[in-house]
Parts: sequence; structure tokens; C-alpha cells
Amino acid sequence: MLGMAWRLSTELIVSVLVGTGLGYGLDKLLGTNPWILLVGMGFGFAAGIKSVLRTAERMDAESADIPLGEDIGFDDED
Repeated sequence: MLGMAWRLSTELIVSVLVGTGLGYGLDKLLGTNPWILLVGMGFGFAAGIKSVLRTAERMDAESADIPLGEDIGFDDED
């Protein structure tokens, strides 16, 4: 489970860093500070969220056959 959490968080962070880096590079090239940087950061965040959701869905489908135990019933007579 910890490995899955590291993988998802790494995907999100790398996506944001790549978007930010591309935006920074284009800003320096075109002299439009900081507008393309901000747009790149936004696109990187959106791509990271999409990637995390897609990976989490795939992991969920792969582990659907693994039983995690029985459901714990709640007793209403507390």
C-alpha cells in the first residue's frame, strides 16, 4: 500500500514539475514572465490529477479480486 501511495504522489509531483519547467523555459524564451509559467503549472497539475486518477483506477481493477476481509458490522444497540 505504501508503494502505491509513493507512486501516485510521485506522478502528481513530476507532472507539476514538468509543466512548470516547460512554462519557465517558454517564459524565458519569449519574455512573457510569469504568464506561461502559470499556465504550464496549471496544465501540469491537471495532467497529474488525470494521471493519478487513471493509475488509481487501474490499481483498483487489478486488486478487485483480492479479499481484504469481512465487513465489520455496526451494532445499533450502543
